[in-house]
Amino acid sequence: MTSRSSKDQFNANADKYATSDVHRAGPSLPVLLKLARPVQSDQSLDVATGTGHTALAVARLVENTIGIDIAPGMLEQARRLAAEQAISNCAFIEGSAEKIPFGDGQFTLVTARHAPHHFHHVADFLWEVRRVLAPHGRFVMADQISASAGIFDWVDKWERTRDPSHFMQRTVEQWREEATKAGLRWIEDLIVPYRLEFDWWVKQAGCAESVVSSLVEHAAEAPQPVRDLLCLEFGSTGRVLAFQEPMLVVRFEQERKRI
Repeated sequence: MTSRSSKDQFNANADKYATSDVHRAGPSLPVLLKLARPVQSDQSLDVATGTGHTALAVARLVENTIGIDIAPGMLEQARRLAAEQAISNCAFIEGSAEKIPFGDGQFTLVTARHAPHHFHHVADFLWEVRRVLAPHGRFVMADQISASAGIFDWVDKWERTRDPSHFMQRTVEQWREEATKAGLRWIEDLIVPYRLEFDWWVKQAGCAESVVSSLVEHAAEAPQPVRDLLCLEFGSTGRVLAFQEPMLVVRFEQERKRI
């Protein structure tokens, strides 16, 4: 278990996520929409919706959307954004990704963006998504990944130091294994690079100065494979300035039953 729950972390920083351009309109969103191919008749669900940026983008293209999240503070911001944008076909309710509060086969489209690395029981999450998907429904996920198994431990320490609610930053291979076990077919994917300014990144998580110092030191000691794969950038004083976060965007469908 982490020292701080996802609910506490995101309630404390909900206002930052509501105004974050990375979350509102980051480059994974248009790719997610392209792979999801929303249609007007879709009933859609956005899991771990946060402040609702993905749910609101999908809602413009479908009949109805519901966003669920465990953090009431994030949902409050999502409802405010929906009202400001005059989007009336999108509801937000409390609910867990690992125990989705809806019946079987209820949604033709399920999305999850920038959240699954917080989930402690990703197998439960994927089984729940498959359960609530209607026949021939699709699931599109966007989440940050570790570029290789060789840097997995370094990346997880980097992420968890910054945000204690971070749980695991999986590789593509790990996601493929989990999807197969859950009976989801991997249809198509794209890896989208995010260049993140270090000072923005730590401010977004509400990091204390001691945490920032630990992250600066961790970056300074990064081995060459990490520096290369994360495209770590340093200033003239040696302080980290920015890095690259690879985002996996992937479309799944239910595994077809064999006759």
